[in-house]
Amino acid sequence: MQEINLSSKELKSFPLDILGLTDVEKLDLSTNTGSWDSWLYPNEFISLPNEIANLKSLTYLNLARTCLEYLPETFNQLNNLTYLDLSSNKLTEFPKPVIKLFQLEYLDLSACTILTIPDEIENLKKLKILKLDSCGLGTIPKTIRKLESLEELHLYNNYLQKLPSEIGELKNLKILMLGSYENNHNQIKELPAEIGQLKNIEYIHLGNNKLKSLPRQIANCTKLKELALWCNEFEEIPEWLSEMNLKDLNFYTNKIQHLPTNYKFLTKIPKLTLDKHLDKELASKRKWKWF
Repeated sequence: MQEINLSSKELKSFPLDILGLTDVEKLDLSTNTGSWDSWLYPNEFISLPNEIANLKSLTYLNLARTCLEYLPETFNQLNNLTYLDLSSNKLTEFPKPVIKLFQLEYLDLSACTILTIPDEIENLKKLKILKLDSCGLGTIPKTIRKLESLEELHLYNNYLQKLPSEIGELKNLKILMLGSYENNHNQIKELPAEIGQLKNIEYIHLGNNKLKSLPRQIANCTKLKELALWCNEFEEIPEWLSEMNLKDLNFYTNKIQHLPTNYKFLTKIPKLTLDKHLDKELASKRKWKWF
């Protein structure tokens, strides 16, 4: 397998010499935004030549941080691509040619301005990892349910207020990232009951949303090990969480004043993050109670 790594070479345009190397399987052109003198010699790496279609052996393509604004229509002829990173570019919509790359297993469009996900996302049935963090997304299409191979869904720091019930049909999903590090971004107020159908889910991140409660059905997620719920609006820790085998639970910075009546289950969680007053309450109960 021939690999070409031209990452961080201060390239200002696509290196045309590569187009003749039709046996290249792995190509990394990431972090080429021009050099320090780009104000004088502008970056021309805003698209790719139509002849990119010649590289039909490509299975891996990394174009992150290259100032791309759009993809040529011929891009959809890269039929063997399984890995595609287009993150941190100047794309202003979901690139349509990507929808026809049916062999894709990994797709990263994070930090691009992609306000909507097209319904045709359902075509990418082999996709295992989809990263759309910090894209400005407000909704998730119901057709997401057709991504039957999906194992990781990253939607961190968008503008989501709810999830479609169809999220429960992602039977192979292991990681669901719905948190936010900015207060005016994801503001999910409730989760659909169907989230309890995610039998293989291991990690759910919902930090910095507007949740006040969780659907009882989450207890059906028997493989769930990590649940991040910091910076929400919970007033109590659900007692039914005692039915789960969590290894990491984070309720930091909520509105919880006291521990639940059956607080003992919290002492069995290896990594438990609570506000200081709850930590003190738990420590006090541990000191004076026999477990």
